[in-house]
Parts: sequence; C-alpha cells; structure tokens
Amino acid sequence: MSIQRKLTVAYFWNLFGKWGVRLIGIGSTLILARLLDPSAFGVVALATICIGFFETLTDIGINRYLISQTELDSKAMNTSWTLALVMKVLLIFILICLSEFLADFMDEPEIQLIIIVLAFSSIFSALTNIGLVRLEKALEYKRISTLLLTAKLVSAAVTLSLAFYFQNYWALVAGGICSTLVYCVGSYFITTYRPKISFALEKGQLSFSGKIMARAVLGYTRSKLDVFLVGNLFDKSAVGKYNIGQEFAILPLTEVITPASTAMFPALAQFRNDKQELFDKTYKYFALVYGFVMPCIVGMWFVAPQFCTVILGPKWSDTASIMSVLAMLMLPFPLTAITNNLFDYLNKTQFSLFSDCIGIVMLLAAFKLLDFSDVTYFAWVRSLVGIVAFAAILVFVRATIGLSISKMVSVLGVPLVASLFMWFCLTYGYHSIEISLIGLLINVVIGGLSYGAALIVVLPIMAKIDPTWAFWHSKLKQTSSSVLAHLLYRLKSKGS
Repeated sequence: MSIQRKLTVAYFWNLFGKWGVRLIGIGSTLILARLLDPSAFGVVALATICIGFFETLTDIGINRYLISQTELDSKAMNTSWTLALVMKVLLIFILICLSEFLADFMDEPEIQLIIIVLAFSSIFSALTNIGLVRLEKALEYKRISTLLLTAKLVSAAVTLSLAFYFQNYWALVAGGICSTLVYCVGSYFITTYRPKISFALEKGQLSFSGKIMARAVLGYTRSKLDVFLVGNLFDKSAVGKYNIGQEFAILPLTEVITPASTAMFPALAQFRNDKQELFDKTYKYFALVYGFVMPCIVGMWFVAPQFCTVILGPKWSDTASIMSVLAMLMLPFPLTAITNNLFDYLNKTQFSLFSDCIGIVMLLAAFKLLDFSDVTYFAWVRSLVGIVAFAAILVFVRATIGLSISKMVSVLGVPLVASLFMWFCLTYGYHSIEISLIGLLINVVIGGLSYGAALIVVLPIMAKIDPTWAFWHSKLKQTSSSVLAHLLYRLKSKGS
C-alpha cells in the first residue's frame, strides 16, 4: 500500500475514532449541561487544571520520540514506559501532599478530595501498553480507534447514570476515571507487546524528553491559564461557563483538524531529511486546515446565541457572547501545533517553546494591567492575545527554520477572502435571529453556501498563481467529477 493510501486510511480511521469519541462526549455533555449547574463544571475544571499541570511534568514525549525514530526497538519502548511509570508514581505522591494547599490556593475546599481521587487514578494512564506506539507508527489506527470508542462509551454510560442519580460533579469525575481504566486494560488486548521494566536510556532520549516535557508544561499552562485566571477573577459558575464556552467554540478544530494532525505527524516524519518536500506538504496541509477553520470562526459568531440557548439550555444563554469571541482561538491553535511538528522533524524542538511562551507572557501582562468587569471582556482579551501570538509565531518560524511568510499569506488569503464574503452575506444579506433550531440551521446553510460560492470564484484564480492552491483545485475538480459521474450512473441505473 502506498504512503498516500496508508495516510488516507489512517486519517479516516483516526477521524472516525476521534469523531465517535467526541460525538459521544458532546452528546453526554449536552445532557449533563441540563442535569448539572455550571458551578459543577467549574469545580471539576479547577481540579483538573491542578492535576493537568502536574501531569505535564510526567509528559516525556514517549510517543513522539519513538515515532520520530527510524526503527522501533523494544529497549527504547520499555525504557520510555518505565520512566513514565516512575514519574507518575512520584506525581501521585506530590499531588496528595499538595492537595490541601491547592484547594486553599484556588479558594475551593471541594476540590481537595477530587484532586486526591484523580491523582490515584492517573496510574492507569502510566500503565497503558506502550505497544500502541507500534500501531500508531504503522498508521494502523483501526484498533486504536475502536479502543477509544469503547472507553468513551463506558465512560459516558457511567457519567450519565451517576449524574441522574447524584446530580453533582462526582459524575464527571467518575466518568473520567472509567475512561482511563478501560483504555488501559484494552491496550493489552489489541496488541501483543508486553512492556518490561528497563532503565537503559538511549543516546538523545533524555535530551528529547526534557524538551518535550518543557513544551508540555508551557503548552498546558498556555492552554489552561485563561481558565485559571477566570477562577481567580470570578466565581465557579463563571469558570464553568467559560470552560464550556471555549470547548464548543473550538469544536470544529478539535473534532476535524486534530485527528488529521495526529495522523500527519508519523506520515510526514519520512520527509524530515527533505526540507523542501516537507515544507511543500506542510503548506498544502495549512491550506486545508484554514480552509475549514476560518469559515467556522465566522459561523460561530452568528450561531452562538442559538446554540447556547437551544442546544445547551436556557441557563447557558449568557455563554453565547463568550463562545462567539473565543472562536477566534481557532486561528492560532493549529499554527502552533503544525509548527511544533516542523521543529520536531528538523531536530529544533527547543524553538517550539516560543509559541507557548509568547502567549503566556501576553496573557499575564493583560491580567496585571487590565481590570476585567465580566467574563466576556476577559474572553475578548484572550482572543486578541491569540491573534497577536499568531503573527509573532509566523515571524519567529520564518527566522528560525525559513517557513515563507509570503507563502503563508497566499495560503491564508483564499479562506480569508471567502470567509469575509460569508460574513458580509450574513451581516448585510440575511441571517436568522430566531432562537430556535431552525434558525441555527438556516444560518449554517446560508453561511456554507456563501463561503462555497466565494471559493468557486477565488480558488481558480489563485490556482494559476500558487502551486498549493493548484493542487487543491485539481483535487476538488477530481472529486466533483467523480461524484457527478457516480450520480449520473445511479440516475441511468434507476431509469433503465
């Protein structure tokens, strides 16, 4: 099977798994949003921030290191698994000792017991079979996706059952623990590899792990710092609304683009010694990503009021302003993820720390200098910080590894122009203000049609100028021709 074919199969299996997991997760979250108060989501969000920060200290980049190697050997796999296990045990001890301090620091006594319970349950993630990396490196995502779906189904069933019965935040905690446990146990059924204790470090492994750990800490801090600051500024109900608002605001990114990125990392690793080919494929991937992301940013602005009131429920209606603004975070997030991959491919992982550092510094500066009257104002500042960071990352990547800014402007230009036309149509043409499911669907359809119409005009023009868009234009024509031919065949078959 060709690499293109393997990549396509891997992407769709990974997409199927991620979409399945998220659809289950979204469905359960929508039900939970009606069963539980926003404060319940806020309490769990604050507890998981504490847990997550310390867990990043144990993230030594096991999968990325092993996948980036030309050959996988048992010694490296066993050593990576052992190091992760040892660090996880240390993490449990540290979290238990600090649980009371963290609860006092967050001014939420309720989270102490949650931290202790989640700390103990984290041992399951460390015990997960490292043999899954072999499946990932070989782009065999079918079994991994099946396991992910199974774990999520069990988790959702447990969470919803407990939510109906107890109607408090322990349902969310129990569901997360069940998911980790089922995934750990299942990992030993879907692969025959059995890890063993080993401390035989390979040359370069510790150095790579240190860089990945630093990036993981900074990345987690950058991604959760805003929730932490909201908890410092407002009550736990505001934390819950901000957290849920952000989750659904960037939903298109996490549900479509992230699965593709997972499959792209091992697939593009083979071009690490051919910089021109690596960059060429990266530009094409950027075009695909932002061709999807930009209209979603515009669309979220118009559908957020209907989504929050109709889908989440009336008690979440004031989350709409938060959700629509935070959708702008879909602009910098994929750039950070993709450029981090490039730094790893080119053995310049240390440079990837810049992306997170710039976001953290700017957000902390805004927190110190500004007075935040409400959560929506904070969301605006968070999104503007993300946009400035986006521009700074582009300049930095150009200076360090030579990614072309002019090429990126061309790649971003097509979806930007089409999205602006979509915004113009919805603003000055028509969009439904009716707070109903029908109103939401009308806006989605109008937005999609206007974006598609703009692409039909802009894409052929840019295809004559930029090889990246020439590639996607030809792919789109091939797909359209295939679909049209299939439809004509079906019509002829029915006619005969």
